[in-house]
Amino acid sequence: MRRVFAKGLLLAVSLAASLIAAEQVLRLVGYEYRPVSIDVANTEDARYYHLFGSDHFIYDPELIWKPKPGSDVFNREGFRGPLMGQVKGADRLRIVTIGDSNTLGWAGPDGPNWPQSLGRILSDEGISAEVVNAGVWGYSSLQGLARLRQVLPFDPDIVLVSFGSNDAVQVAIPDRRFSGKSVRRRKLERWFTHYRLGQLMTAVINATAAGGNGLVSRVGLDEYSENLREMARLAAENGARIVFLTRPFELQIPDDVWWKNFGYDYNVATGRVAVEVGAPLVDFYTHFKGRRDLFADESHFTDEGHELAARIARTELAPLLGSASGTRRKPRSRRSAD
Repeated sequence: MRRVFAKGLLLAVSLAASLIAAEQVLRLVGYEYRPVSIDVANTEDARYYHLFGSDHFIYDPELIWKPKPGSDVFNREGFRGPLMGQVKGADRLRIVTIGDSNTLGWAGPDGPNWPQSLGRILSDEGISAEVVNAGVWGYSSLQGLARLRQVLPFDPDIVLVSFGSNDAVQVAIPDRRFSGKSVRRRKLERWFTHYRLGQLMTAVINATAAGGNGLVSRVGLDEYSENLREMARLAAENGARIVFLTRPFELQIPDDVWWKNFGYDYNVATGRVAVEVGAPLVDFYTHFKGRRDLFADESHFTDEGHELAARIARTELAPLLGSASGTRRKPRSRRSAD
């Protein structure tokens, strides 16, 4: 028994020494494997940051991460802007925006965001309307669909939807599979990839499973289009007018897996679905194309960009604002946002 134990101990020590040596070699040669992220500064899958590293979010089994109510960005309902409540005045127009970081805007209580500016413009014009910002940093259309289900019980008149940039991000695991993982498994994976050896093994596994570089879109184009169609269906079923917005961005990145190399295809898909379901389209991408001065980086507005986006939205929405404010719907029974 002593000999068996000694051999087992020797084997364990040898294995540990080999793993440590392999880790050191990988570090010395500068090996690193990170699935591409949402922004240039972050070199790892941004979904893990939103899930574990941000004070603004908490875990949700369907949304993956959701706003923490009462933070310096989100109100106690989990949105940005005025509280809605379950009862809406008969003469008041309720507009809700659903999207990603360029919809939610910048951090802080007074962080610039175009939905807030749109609300101010309507108020200055004497239009009785509230604009509630339901955008969330890092969200894809899959999460946006679940977010819409949360919004509909608040009886919105108009829902503005803007996705595509995060859907196009190239990752090892698409959103639909990622959302099915337990928190414990995600934490284990995050710990595992802190080590170069873990990254190498992850790269091999991903490449074997997917072929090539092992990367896929967070949400593929077909699924993205289907998510938008389902949003349109749900909005119509609940008496709300849906409006689709293309996702603006600037510059090209010299990397064949960077999301912006695929982003335009998602904007095209947005336009096609809008025509298919008869929804208005606000083409932010075209309006801001070539306006590098209005972007703080490659895909997020400056203060002036948010202001211009609000004015563009006001102009494009003029026909809807007139019809929606002129004819109010009768109260209807509430549906559960499941």
